[in-house]
Amino acid sequence: MVKNIDISVYLVTDSSLVPNGKTLSQVVEEAIEGGVTFVQLREKNCETREFIRKAKIIKSICKKHNIPFVINDRIDIALAVDADGVHLGQKDMNIELAKSILGPNKIIGITAETNNQAIEAAKAGADYIGSLAIYPTKTKKFPDNFTGLGKEGLVELLDCISEYDTKVVAIGGLNSSNLGEVVEYCNKNIKKGKNIDGAAFTSAIIAAPDAKKATSELASISAKIEKINAKILNAATPDYEIIKKVSEDLYRIKENSPLIHTITNFVIMNDAANITIEIGASPCMAHAVGEVEEFATIADCVVINIGTLSSEWNDAFYLAGRAAEKAGTPVVLDPVASGATNFRLSTCNNLLNAFKVTVLKGNAGEISAIAGYGGAVSKGVDSTGTVDKPYELVSKLAKELNTCVCMTGAIDYISDGKKTISLHNGDKMLEKITGSGCTVSNLVGKF
Repeated sequence: MVKNIDISVYLVTDSSLVPNGKTLSQVVEEAIEGGVTFVQLREKNCETREFIRKAKIIKSICKKHNIPFVINDRIDIALAVDADGVHLGQKDMNIELAKSILGPNKIIGITAETNNQAIEAAKAGADYIGSLAIYPTKTKKFPDNFTGLGKEGLVELLDCISEYDTKVVAIGGLNSSNLGEVVEYCNKNIKKGKNIDGAAFTSAIIAAPDAKKATSELASISAKIEKINAKILNAATPDYEIIKKVSEDLYRIKENSPLIHTITNFVIMNDAANITIEIGASPCMAHAVGEVEEFATIADCVVINIGTLSSEWNDAFYLAGRAAEKAGTPVVLDPVASGATNFRLSTCNNLLNAFKVTVLKGNAGEISAIAGYGGAVSKGVDSTGTVDKPYELVSKLAKELNTCVCMTGAIDYISDGKKTISLHNGDKMLEKITGSGCTVSNLVGKF
């Protein structure tokens, strides 16, 4: 999946709508100057050679302004001009095959006409999904009785793929008269934390006498889309209250400098200690059996990371956890690679049965293994595969263990069994380093 693409003001071209006296390239450049962030060249009635000629021109304009440029339907054209990607319909080549032909760094967008199609596209790794037309439009043929997806249907689509980190662009009949209504409705009615990432336009820009002015007006409305990174389910806590609480907690950590007793693997021990200091807490990296009970008793939190396993380390985990429970000290357990071997899984289960764990933090493979849930699996310390219903998994496990479960990944899922939170802040760079997940567990302990 290609991250960090901006589809907030998405232009779909149609040469037949260009005003007299102008060219498509002129309109596209004016639109970009007005605020267009993404361009799709859509030429349904164009011969291949002419399509390639236009594509090269539009690509050069987009490249000059550093704007992503994709081709509608035609993968051969995208390859011929080295476009940034393609936008596919339901009757076009499937996403997996398109990726194998274009390569992993190309953008793949797809139109989803139903919620099930949207789910399948998200699972297949589409970079973004274009909705069914919100309102009927003359730029695309529909049955005579077609009334459009509507803003209500758009919200249903967003909710059904809220578990995925796939962007969504609203499209179809949108203009300066109705866009505000759609944006406001989505902002107020989404239930699972996923909002549209932008809106797409054709005639509202291409046919406008002044494309730059028309785009600027649409961009100002699109900017009102609320960027929701975290949403508490079944709760009415406004985002600003969450931010305020986190800010207060950060201040409290620096003011009180809590002692964090961390028993962790050798790979991240130094990083964990330095990050603990950086955030304002005090690190203790003791793992000797003879002293872990004393440190667990005086610490403000105990973080147990099973990355390094041996009989002596297992004893240290057990003793520290039991001492922490007796002293009323919270415990964070990181079940590193729990799904990789039976030894690791049994170790985690034994620890969970031996003492009260405040937070269980792991990746999808680790949490799935503990829950006995299929889908994602552990590959060493990494996780492969996906979990079909992550909200359900973390909520159910949290209830069973009477603890808080945090499942990290491109999207993080956190649940105490009553409320569930999703955080859409993943970054591909985290896959390029080792120990990022272990470091998160250590950070959790500081709060």
